[in-house]
Amino acid sequence: MPNQTDLTIKNGANVDVTFTKISPAAGDGGVASWFLKQGAISSAFPELTAQALKKPQQRQLKLKLKVPSSFVDNSTGRTNLGPYCEIGLTVNVPSEFPESGKDDMVAYTANLINTALIKSMIRDALSAT
Repeated sequence: MPNQTDLTIKNGANVDVTFTKISPAAGDGGVASWFLKQGAISSAFPELTAQALKKPQQRQLKLKLKVPSSFVDNSTGRTNLGPYCEIGLTVNVPSEFPESGKDDMVAYTANLINTALIKSMIRDALSAT
């Protein structure tokens, strides 16, 4: 398994932000986690988790990105957790899948997610019509 590192990416304003590694997975079945330590309270930090599983005839990777919102209660002045968006991605790689096709699979996934159409679809959870 690859070693866990901090992940620096661009946010919606095209500014670098860093998801800080919090805990590595302890092998198959364990969950690695990262937090984007931005916001008034830690329970509102965006969180990325990853879990790898060995299944019969395949390996599976589950990624989950949770992006909470928060708000200030005007009567108490306290910051409270609001609703959150969640994105899940499950990757299944059969044992018989050729090594020669894996780089294309990675490129297709990363590049498709980065297209204007897919970004628009993700933004409002709407399909293309």
